[in-house]
Amino acid sequence: MHPREIFATKGLMNIIEEGNEEYQLIKKCFLKGMGFMEHATTVMALHKNNVSSSLERQARLDCFRIFSKAVAIKNGGDPNVKYAWYGGSLDELIEIVSSGFSIGCKNYDDDDDHDIESHGDGICLFSAISSIDSAMSTVADGHGLRHVLLCRVILGKVEAVPAGSNQSKSSSKQYDTGVDDISAPRRHIIWTAFMNSHIHPAYMLTFKYNYLNEPPIFGALKPRSQYVLFPNLVARVSNHLKPSQMSMLIKSYRLYQEQKIPRELWINEVRLIVGDKLLFSVITEPIGDY
Repeated sequence: MHPREIFATKGLMNIIEEGNEEYQLIKKCFLKGMGFMEHATTVMALHKNNVSSSLERQARLDCFRIFSKAVAIKNGGDPNVKYAWYGGSLDELIEIVSSGFSIGCKNYDDDDDHDIESHGDGICLFSAISSIDSAMSTVADGHGLRHVLLCRVILGKVEAVPAGSNQSKSSSKQYDTGVDDISAPRRHIIWTAFMNSHIHPAYMLTFKYNYLNEPPIFGALKPRSQYVLFPNLVARVSNHLKPSQMSMLIKSYRLYQEQKIPRELWINEVRLIVGDKLLFSVITEPIGDY
């Protein structure tokens, strides 16, 4: 069943038409946050949470508003409410919209490949300008489409949580949520005790990856004599790698872009993450529509 039919059947979400200003603003924000993947990404649809169709979802929204007021009072009048992205499989996101977040919602697989950048034990969402990180957490559905939630999040007073931390609550009463970097946050950590009071899933955006045919302007792998644009590589391997591996791939590319690692080391890291067998199939596969 197509996602649009699922939303209609369950009464979960209302479609926002492409000509709507709301659609265009959110689309622009999402694509801008995709960075080097912007031109290899196509927004397919935008839906808005239809809270009025469910007493349970209306109650969670009312709870969000109550906590927003409470955090504002605690912090001198500002609840610090922001928008943030959350990616996953379509089934997971439908369950979140329908019934709320659960303990299992970590944004990454909780297996041997657990995200090495995990900042505490909570729900991880990505800032509005870092949609690419959330996109790396998605899983393609049966139609080859991917989905992310755009959530309103009560951040309150934030504290820095170091990578690899197992922190599961605020370090003191003065703090409300965690971030990876105070000065330029990409990750917002909402502690599980507040996951359904401090997060409201407002929209679901549907997108897909497509291939680029332009010259290699982003940086390219050069196996033998053939170039592979990095956005094309990401698009092609996204169905074969786990979200944690995709996160590692993006982290490695950021370090290369920032000239923190040399090209040869970056290519070796790509080979380790992707694997030579998959990398070879990507290199030799003819370019077509994703």
